[in-house]
Amino acid sequence: MKTELKTMLALVGLIIFGTSANAQGIKLGEVIMISASSLKKEVKQDAFEDCIKKITPAWNKKKKGIEMQLFKADRGGRKGEDLLVCSASKLSDRTALNTGSPFTDMSLDATSDSSCRPSGFLINPNNYTEYQLIGLDKFKSMPVVGILGIHFIKVKKEKSQEFEKLVIDKLHPAVGQLFPDLQLLYYEAVAGDNAGTYITIFALESMAARDKYWPGGKDAEILKQAFKPLQDLAKELEPYLIEGSFLEPTTGAAAAYFESREWTDFVIQ
Repeated sequence: MKTELKTMLALVGLIIFGTSANAQGIKLGEVIMISASSLKKEVKQDAFEDCIKKITPAWNKKKKGIEMQLFKADRGGRKGEDLLVCSASKLSDRTALNTGSPFTDMSLDATSDSSCRPSGFLINPNNYTEYQLIGLDKFKSMPVVGILGIHFIKVKKEKSQEFEKLVIDKLHPAVGQLFPDLQLLYYEAVAGDNAGTYITIFALESMAARDKYWPGGKDAEILKQAFKPLQDLAKELEPYLIEGSFLEPTTGAAAAYFESREWTDFVIQ
């Protein structure tokens, strides 16, 4: 009887360990770099995905504090597209890479297979955008996430400095740690194709987390209750955003003002 119990406990332990070990996610950091290049017309998407999955494990092991992962859009304006994302835990970790895009052949050379090079798949591997988290010191730790809900927010240029102050003083303290498995993180584009713009990342731990807050794409009651006390803060955000670029309260969205009309959910592959 004791032997059977020990065997059962061991099996449960292996299942739990296996589930944890297989959990997929990228640790978001102070710096996030996103490829801005489309695939070549003649390229098969599956071949590109296989190549990146082949290259990145060895590359990630060699780069302390830096991680690269492949994501694929399953909801939003860019549904079906692949997205290469490179995250650096700290700004000092970013200096370990060459300046510019980390998605070039020179930067991402982790295999001797000449058929597996970014230049063979991407129209221009040099096209990228580099984002920095606004107010890193407000966070004790950064999340590991499986879904990046990227909202391409439109901030008025003349309001950019005031907007960043609002993020540091009020927005991040309120929504930067909204739930253990859902955070809203604000990044500024500091280099590359979209320098000078901003994004809000709805950082979701997993598909299960998204289904909990947006079952079937609709707002869950738990989400509505979480944003209800933030309505006054949401209204403070409005003057900094370009009119028509965000979801207004009339849409019924729980996260009105926080959600952009231009957005895509990217799921880690």
